[in-house]
Amino acid sequence: MKTVISVEEARRIVLDAISQSLGVEHLPLADALGRTLAEAVVSRDAIPPFDNSAMDGFAVCIEDFADDTATLDLIGEVAAGGVPTEAVRPGTCVRIMTGAPVPEGADAVAPVEWTETEAGRVQISRAPTPRQHIRRAGEDVQPGDEMIAAGSVVTPPVVGMAATLGYPEIAVRMPPRVSVVATGDELVDAGTDPGPGQIRDANGPALAAQVVSAGGTVLGPFHARDDEADARVVLEQALDADVLLVSGGVSMGDYDIVKEVLDDLGVTWHFWKVRQRPGKPLAFGTHPFGTRGNTLVFGLPGNPVSSSVCFEQYVRPALAVLLGRYTVLRPRIPAVLAEPVKKAAGLLHFIRGIAEFSSDGPLRVRPTGAQGSGLYSSMLRADVLIHLPEDMEHPAVGTPVEVEWLHW
Repeated sequence: MKTVISVEEARRIVLDAISQSLGVEHLPLADALGRTLAEAVVSRDAIPPFDNSAMDGFAVCIEDFADDTATLDLIGEVAAGGVPTEAVRPGTCVRIMTGAPVPEGADAVAPVEWTETEAGRVQISRAPTPRQHIRRAGEDVQPGDEMIAAGSVVTPPVVGMAATLGYPEIAVRMPPRVSVVATGDELVDAGTDPGPGQIRDANGPALAAQVVSAGGTVLGPFHARDDEADARVVLEQALDADVLLVSGGVSMGDYDIVKEVLDDLGVTWHFWKVRQRPGKPLAFGTHPFGTRGNTLVFGLPGNPVSSSVCFEQYVRPALAVLLGRYTVLRPRIPAVLAEPVKKAAGLLHFIRGIAEFSSDGPLRVRPTGAQGSGLYSSMLRADVLIHLPEDMEHPAVGTPVEVEWLHW
């Protein structure tokens, strides 16, 4: 087992431990939001399927506008969903509604705002340009176009496009099953008044919420007491998952028994401790007896900020790979510090930050305040994580940095 490794090496070890994406199921569009496409969505038709009007107005012939105006005979009308019954000939026009098929012979649409109608005659005050206000068949999508790639997250526009292309259901990846285990005799549920020495469990509910936001399904949350027999029962049950998250119990304390129990249950550990703050005592291993392949095992620190940051940096990318997503890591964007930060060399710091936009300069970011790993309010207020590299020391105002947006 490797110890005290870099963030980059730790992330590489995690992602290299994943051998395949999960299985596929077909869901109706109404149930697919937030899931991940397993197969590309390919157009079966031209979109739009026929030339149609982009405006309410009159279908006309351009040749009638020799002097930029025209007075034309109104010979018919076509509404959206209707079919033209009259062809447009020189000297005539057809009233047309937005989305309606363009009649034969028409090569432009004059918007109703340009017109006055009286006694079956339409006066048009200006000349449209050729094909103006006509949506041409296939101008948006051609048959055979790949419109949505496999690995895309199903968003509302994805649902809309799939419906437009005639997909009543789509193929999506099965969600990873993630067991969330909080450990410690001191933990009580959110609805309980803590007794002496007790605290309410934040990590279990918070990690479960992060799992759902990343596309997984939560098993549990479970609670393991600081007792070997109890921990064994809970962890053996929780290992029947694609991913196991254990919060607390993997450091060197006298009561940190989780690692020993997981050793006995057959977990192989790949690393322990990463050169980062918060979250240095992160452990990662694999268990070979999962029902859908290896179970990824993350021993997350017990401090709530450390647990949350480690999830975003390692667990979220792992779930993205299991889901077959083509975007695994969030992009990092350039910014400058709006405040100085105290930092010694030796660890990569993930600073919980607030972004400030300006119209005449780069994105500016500043810490949310005190950065202690037990101060969960620093996560609540953050909209970015500021990455300060290992070798950076006490960066000043204006120092260039990289940030990643937090999904919330």
